[in-house]
Amino acid sequence: MGRRASTRMFRDFLCSLAVGFLTGFITSHTVFVVLWRRQEAACRLPGGWGRPRPSPTDPKPQCDSDIPTERLVFIGVMTARKYLKTRADAIYKAWGKHAPGRLVFFVGTGENYETSLPVIVLSDVADDAYPPQRKSFEMLRYMSSQHGHDFHWFMRLDDDVFVNTEHLRTFLNSINSSKHAYIGHPGVGKVDEKGHLGLRDDKPYCMGGPGVILSGPTLRKVAPHLLGCLNDTVTSHEDSELGRCVEKVTGLSCTIAREFDGMFSQSYNEETGAWTVGLKAEKQDAISFHPIKQPMYQFSLGIMLLAKTLRKKMKHMAVLAKEISYTKTSGLVSFDDPDVKNCWSSPCDVDNGEIWSCVNAYDVFSMDSPNLRTSILHRGRAFGLAEARHALGQFLKRERIRKRLRLSPISYQRVSPQSGFEHVLVTRYARAKYLIFRCQQKFDPIHFREIPARGKLS
Repeated sequence: MGRRASTRMFRDFLCSLAVGFLTGFITSHTVFVVLWRRQEAACRLPGGWGRPRPSPTDPKPQCDSDIPTERLVFIGVMTARKYLKTRADAIYKAWGKHAPGRLVFFVGTGENYETSLPVIVLSDVADDAYPPQRKSFEMLRYMSSQHGHDFHWFMRLDDDVFVNTEHLRTFLNSINSSKHAYIGHPGVGKVDEKGHLGLRDDKPYCMGGPGVILSGPTLRKVAPHLLGCLNDTVTSHEDSELGRCVEKVTGLSCTIAREFDGMFSQSYNEETGAWTVGLKAEKQDAISFHPIKQPMYQFSLGIMLLAKTLRKKMKHMAVLAKEISYTKTSGLVSFDDPDVKNCWSSPCDVDNGEIWSCVNAYDVFSMDSPNLRTSILHRGRAFGLAEARHALGQFLKRERIRKRLRLSPISYQRVSPQSGFEHVLVTRYARAKYLIFRCQQKFDPIHFREIPARGKLS
């Protein structure tokens, strides 16, 4: 009886445990689903992707999906609702998804739209207003008020530009973002506008087409003055007026370094668009390309740049493959067959671990040479090798070594201040039997002598 009771109690305990575990799992899962749906609903409130955004003064709901994994740069693309399905969509698919931070499209008020793109609606700004001075300035004010301390850099773009995101990441990571910076393609206006843009001492401004980059401290300092600058314009140009405002508040003007002309590439040849055929070699390392009026050329330009990157990486892989085979070492000298005519490997000095240069009939393979190879005629290496072989012949006669030795087509050499000019010569005297000789030619000691001056020293 006691045994049955204990068995029943144990069974009841297991049943209670299973029921409790199942009840807890269902309850926790229900709570999790409710919380997740609330969070998803928050993301779909005003301020979610593809819907009108709150004004800069309204609190913005924060969702995990809104927080970028990389906070290097916030990119604001100024566009219009009629271009969301064409230019904006092409930008986001071609390179926007790979931006090192966050990319958002800014439009003004107008008709309803449907899109899955990250869009922010600027209140009190007409979507079709031109010139877009107010839209540009309000976009920068939004960047500062909502994300002024969230990103290191801020970039203002038009919707007809292509950005090489890898080059942008590399460039911005090389600059100190804690200092004031105003970066872009320098411009001074058209010929008839020069001197009439209100710029102090005709200093250049950063042209808006290829993109304008501001550091965080610069944007935060300029943003409170943008409305005042908007009420004190000299021209209808948006980019030159932004340059006037930045110069007025911070004293900065766009850099005049010629390198930035190519980094932020502006084409003046085609008003309807550029870079529709190919890229010149000097343009392939640019950060941005403007203008690209036809959306399909966003993808073709991206393919061209990817092909260039692929060729570069394949070339680098080929060099690495050579280095791998070149650095295979085995004792003093490494070779499979002294009769081979190619340098497949290189010796490593057992004393200090230094790698030698491999020499065949035409070339010298060295880690210090571009592409690992230079001509044997360079720097008299052929003459040095001939002297080493002659010295080996004299040594064999002097030592009365009567073995019939045959020199390998490959030898090794190196130059160092301590050891001088050294050679390793490989010889073969029987089947699979080799002798290795090391030839060393030391440099003479350094001597000094005074040369009398021909005239009086002033």
